[in-house]
Amino acid sequence: MSASTPRAHRVAAFVAMGWAGILLLWAVYNCFWQVGVADFLQGIVYYGTGDGSGTAETFNLNWGVVYVAGGLLVLRGNTLGRGIIIGGAAIEGYNRVRSLSGALFDDKQAEYFTTTVQGGLKLATFAVGAAVTCALIVLLLRDFAVREAWQPPANPWTRQANEARRAQQAPAQQSPQPSHGFGAPQGYPPHPGPQLPQTGYGQPQPQPYAPQQAQPGYGPGPYGGQPAWPQPPQAQPPQPQSPPQQQQ
Repeated sequence: MSASTPRAHRVAAFVAMGWAGILLLWAVYNCFWQVGVADFLQGIVYYGTGDGSGTAETFNLNWGVVYVAGGLLVLRGNTLGRGIIIGGAAIEGYNRVRSLSGALFDDKQAEYFTTTVQGGLKLATFAVGAAVTCALIVLLLRDFAVREAWQPPANPWTRQANEARRAQQAPAQQSPQPSHGFGAPQGYPPHPGPQLPQTGYGQPQPQPYAPQQAQPGYGPGPYGGQPAWPQPPQAQPPQPQSPPQQQQ
């Protein structure tokens, strides 16, 4: 059963199949108790006046099959089933009204339909058939244009890829986002700027520039340079010694 089938159409499908059951019961009764199986089967494809095939009421069998097929198609959401039931109900409804009016207003027929049990059951069938066919047409014409857009069948490989992509995107969407307030962002303390001396007017004043003094142990230059590392002592060349003077 299709989920897109309107409720009125589903009701019409079940009504049509229920009515088909009543028609098939009349066909079974005519086949086994009035005509016979052989003559009834022959009457399906042949209408003879010299045998029992002419008295076979095959129209009940025909309409029963039409309503069952149409009802199953309607339950599956098929527009063709609606057309089948609407067309069959219009034709059969006309025949039922015609038979009902003849059974009530024709003197030769009225006696049979009003005084016998079988005639009374057939008269009730004519009346119910006229009402059922009108109801089927009304129910199936409601929301006749409602249909669901066709969608291609889901590819299992595509479905698995989409599920994997959604699983990867879920953690990223659930991660907390930084709040944008008027103060400093959370987790990032403000960086202190250079401290400048305050004046009496509350405005910071820059300090005068003072040259840096050279640090001891550094190289030449007014402001110092690269550190001058101590050099190792160099060896002195030997000095010649004078010979000792002799005393006189």
